[in-house]
Amino acid sequence: MMRRPVLIMVLGFLVWSGAFLGIYFTQATACSLATENQFLHPSGWALRSVLIGLFLASVVMVVAVYRLQRRSSALSGDTRTSDFLKGVTTYVSVAALFSTAFCFIGVFWLTLCAL
Repeated sequence: MMRRPVLIMVLGFLVWSGAFLGIYFTQATACSLATENQFLHPSGWALRSVLIGLFLASVVMVVAVYRLQRRSSALSGDTRTSDFLKGVTTYVSVAALFSTAFCFIGVFWLTLCAL
């Protein structure tokens, strides 16, 4: 029996959206504090390290969601519908992993704050 298959299907993008908010909230807050306080350096290693840590944590979470989805009993069954949902869930999870890597990889080399 399938329970909440759509929620399980989009869980990777829910993690991606949380990571998006977390990474850009951290960057915006640090840049704002750096303009008001001269003791914080906006392009320093501390902010970049925190952003890289958030990036790596988000990739790990999306991969964990993918592995959870592959083992989920909510999408198991012997019907054509459950096979279709398993396939769609796999593609959506791979798209979420690609989106996470593509959107957040810039924390490694892009300028963090434009002052």
